[in-house]
This record gives sequence, C-alpha cells and structure tokens, in this order.
Amino acid sequence: MQDTAKALPLEIRRALVDAMRVLHERGLINLRGGNASALYPFSKEAIFVYITPSGVAKPLMSPEDIAVMDLDGNVYEGRPSSEYRLHLAIYRGREDARAIVHAHNPLAVLARRLGLRLDTGLLGVEARYYLGECVAFVPETEPGTWELAEKAAKALGDKRCYVAVLEGHGAVAIGTSKDPVQAVYEAVDRLEVLEDLARATILHSLVHR
Repeated sequence: MQDTAKALPLEIRRALVDAMRVLHERGLINLRGGNASALYPFSKEAIFVYITPSGVAKPLMSPEDIAVMDLDGNVYEGRPSSEYRLHLAIYRGREDARAIVHAHNPLAVLARRLGLRLDTGLLGVEARYYLGECVAFVPETEPGTWELAEKAAKALGDKRCYVAVLEGHGAVAIGTSKDPVQAVYEAVDRLEVLEDLARATILHSLVHR
C-alpha cells in the first residue's frame, strides 16, 4: 500500500507530461499553450492538485516541472498554470472530476464562431460515449480570471456534459475515472473526440448549404 502511495504522484506527473505532448502533436495546443491537472487524494483531509506549470514549453516538460497545490489555492511546489482558477472552480463544482485538461481546439472554436451546434449524435454512439449527451459553451471571457473559471464550472455543472467550448479561447474536458492517471487520458481523449466532432460538423454544414 505504501509503495502504491509513493508511486501514484510520479505516475500522475508523467501522465500530465504525456497529455501535453499528445495535445501538441495533435495540433490542439501551441508550444506554451494548454494546461492539465489531476487530483491526488493523499487523505480525506489532504487533497492535492497536480497541475502543469506556467510559461513552460509543454511538449518539453519533465515530471519534475509539475506544480502542486491544494483546492484552496495554496501552492506547495512549482509555479502553477495561469489557468489554475479554471481547474479549482471545476473541481469544486464537479465532485466526480478527477482530472481536467484545457486545450485550444481550433475547429471547435471555429464551429462555435460559425454558429454551429456541436451535436454529439452526429458521430453516433461513440461520440456520446466520450463526450456525454451535450457539449457545454462558455461565453468569451478573459483567460486566467475567476470570472472565466466560475462560468466554466457553471457550464459543466450539467453532469450530462464532460466538455465545454470556451468561446474564442479553446475547450476544457474533465476525466472522471477514479484512477487520476486514467482520468487524465480520459480528458485528453474527450478533447480529441470534440475536435473530430467539430470537423465533422463544419463539413456537414458545407455539404448541406
């Protein structure tokens, strides 16, 4: 049990590093964009948030770069992402969230700009399995602010939704697996499926003009 407790934080750090690399390879973030976090419940009283750092080239990160804070915003290690408020607000609002990943999802942002509805039913049961019954939307708001954080948390308060498009900014997804490492990959997967859905939605709109 002690070995597992010691290993899990390192596994979480590695998963967050992997998440940023995958998102960059998929074109969902730029070199310094995006952020990700996962919860580590050390005990009932001590729940830590492992979160990617601010101002670091994301695909070049190492596990040692990951910052650590708690749900009250106290920082214990490193320099958390400037979007840490977004993560804390969503965790506080969704008790099932175990990981949160924010990317820039250009096609999802474009689809919203074009006034298109991202219907998870367009790609069938697979998309609904990953994304839930809906895609939430957050009006354009200054990044890194509590205002954006609170709006995103409210949008994702609908437990039928696991992703939200941040208008003019990107998207955010939650992972709900009880294993925080798997929850990170779950959230990344959801952002990838969201971008596939946005691509299909834009193509569908062009064909049916």
